[in-house]
Formats: sequence, structure tokens, C-alpha cells
Amino acid sequence: MQIVQVNKKLIKSFVDFPDRLYQGDDKYVPYMKGDLTKTLTKLLLNEKSYAALLAMDGKKILGRVLFTVSKNKQLNTDKCGFFSMFECVNDRTVCNAMLDEMVRILKNWGAEFISGTYYPYDQDNRRGILVQGFDRAPLIFTSYNKPYYDELLTGYGLSKHADTFEYKLEFDKVTSYDRVKKVSQYAAKKFDFRIDTVDWSRLEQDINDVHAVMEQATTDIIYQDAPSIDALKSIVTGWKSYLDKNYLLIARSNATNEPLGVVIALPDYFHVFRKMRGRMDLKGLITFARERKKIKSVRAILQYVVPKYQALGVAMALYVKLFETMLSNGITYLEAGTIMENNEQSNNAIKSIGAELARVYRLYYKKI
Repeated sequence: MQIVQVNKKLIKSFVDFPDRLYQGDDKYVPYMKGDLTKTLTKLLLNEKSYAALLAMDGKKILGRVLFTVSKNKQLNTDKCGFFSMFECVNDRTVCNAMLDEMVRILKNWGAEFISGTYYPYDQDNRRGILVQGFDRAPLIFTSYNKPYYDELLTGYGLSKHADTFEYKLEFDKVTSYDRVKKVSQYAAKKFDFRIDTVDWSRLEQDINDVHAVMEQATTDIIYQDAPSIDALKSIVTGWKSYLDKNYLLIARSNATNEPLGVVIALPDYFHVFRKMRGRMDLKGLITFARERKKIKSVRAILQYVVPKYQALGVAMALYVKLFETMLSNGITYLEAGTIMENNEQSNNAIKSIGAELARVYRLYYKKI
């Protein structure tokens, strides 16, 4: 077995490895191969801000990992090795050898810790290792992995840093919707706010409002800092194909037009990606056009309310508006998260509308 650093010739092997590892698993969702190849080319070859490794037995791939060094505010260091896209066969020897080489490189870069898993650029995308909730296919931009990954990582000496929660809400099982709707209407009237959808004709202003809410609502409880305006614009641009303005909601004060809260949700395009096999060829494009009409689930990926309006019904009103749009489109299943386990405000808000825990994702760390 060899541990090799990914170069231009090996990027395809890095991208394709999970297809074999998850062969026959109907819950596996491939990355869009063209997009991932472009991302890796940029990170590994052009910017050289990341490195990637493959564990190989001859020409056979046994594992992969991508990593970089950046600031970690929870670990109070500017030199943390963040790793992502971890995949491995169920063999501790393979895992340990690959992570040993990753740690060796990261130490040379000055890293003091390793932490993961995260997606490059966007820490809400496929964040953490799935440790609970393997019974249902993952929704858009959430992680899915082999159940033995927790044992591999803890066996290497990594410890739990934090868990994040994904909640589910099935409308045919919710008995409190009418009560929740009445409470949200009362709150909107009493505290004089409304719920708007994003307006494409004034998208830049709406992005600024979303950013303002995120900056005010971000605390030490939330794992990452609020993204910059440029980063937020980049995320919106990257996700444009999957966005529906009716699922992009902003609560605003009627008196001042001040943004008070946001909920951003996406239709579950992972349903489509599974059918496309991760390829945007002619067959993939035809599949995309056909299957996007069959989406029956929505995932709320962001929920923020400015501090002075928390616990005043703003989050509830945002979700009620989201529910109304879903139901009008014949969609009855929602997942929301991921929410840090110690973020009581957000956890209580989503549970108050009848949501139940669906999945648990784990972030790991280790001093090196």
C-alpha cells in the first residue's frame, strides 16, 4: 500500500473513488463530477491552498482525504488542519496510514490541530460525519458516509468536538400546525413585522440584509463566523440552479424595513443528483429536467434571527411561510439544520413547531 499526493493525473481517481466504495448503496449521492473536478483543480493546482491524498494498493484506491490550514476560533489557533472529503475502506491500517501522512504534511505547514470534516469554502455544506440517522437518504448538501467511519476516526485518536443536529418535520404527522400558525400571526401583528421572499430584481440588497442578520446573530455558540458579503454572493451564485425565491425568506420590520431574521431553504436536489450519477452529460441533463419536477422534500439550511427578536415568534413565522409554500407545491417533508448541539435557541425554535431529530453529524478534532 502507498499513500500518494494527488496531482493532475490523479484528480479523476480522487473524484471517482466513492462510486466504487458505495456501489449498490441507494442512499449514496455522488458529487457533480465536473464541478468537483474544477474545484479540486483550483484548490490543488492553481491556488495550491489544499493538498489531497490517496491510499492505493497498486492501481486500486482504498481511501482519500483533502485538507488545508486555516483559523479555528473554537480551538483558539490560526493553524488548524481542516480535513474534508474523507472516504476509506473499513480497514484501520489504511485509515491510519493515510491520516499519518496528512498529519505529517500539516505539521510541516505549522498546524497544531486537525479538525473535520468540512466542505471547502462552505462550512454548512456536507458538514460532519453522519453518526445517527442512516435509515433515510440524505437531503441536499448534507453528509452521508459508511457507518464505520466513526470507529475509524476515533480509533485514530480523534475526539468528538461537537455534534450538529438535523431535524425532520412530516406534515401528515404534525398535529400542532394550526396552533403554530395562529401564534406566528399573533407575533407578526404584535411586533409589527412581515415575511418577504427574495426579490431577484434587488438581489444585492437582499444579500446585504441576509448578511446583516447573520452577523448580528452569529455568536460563539455558532461554530463558524458569518460569511463575508463576497462569500455569500459566491454561495448564491454557486447555488443559483437550485434556488427558488419562494423558499428564501426574510423577516422585516414594517416600521423601519430593518431585516430581523432569515430562513433559507432548498428543494432536495439530491434526489435528482442520485438519478444523474453525478454527470452533467446529455443523459444527465435530460434526467435533471425530468426529475426536478418530482422533488418531494425541502431542506432549510440556514435559520438566523437578530438577538433582540429571538423568542418573539420571528423564526416561527418564517417557518410557517415556508410551510405554506411547500404545501402549495405538494411537498410535505422538511428537514432543517444542521444546528449545533449547544445552540438552545435554534434547537428549541425548530422543536416548537413539531420537528423531531432526524440525524446527528459529528465534528472531530485532535492535537497533533
